[in-house]
Amino acid sequence: MAKFRCVCGQVISTSGGIPNSDEWRVLSDVEFDSFAGPVEIEQLYRQMRIMYRCPVSDHLWVFWNGFDAPPKLYRPQVLPDGWS
Repeated sequence: MAKFRCVCGQVISTSGGIPNSDEWRVLSDVEFDSFAGPVEIEQLYRQMRIMYRCPVSDHLWVFWNGFDAPPKLYRPQVLPDGWS
């Protein structure tokens, strides 16, 4: 998969230039704490989940189980009054 279309219509590239401004890597706090002392960056990188943020609509596409499974889509919400 070299690109996909967001629900808003924007095309998001999953390949090409590095760094990719639409690609994010995420790691849970528990997973992060499993590393101690000097860490090899490649080992840390492989543990991270891949996420893409649409630059137009802010939708988040999270590949929790790698590219072999469909991503989970998260859409922006308007926060209730009192949140800043």
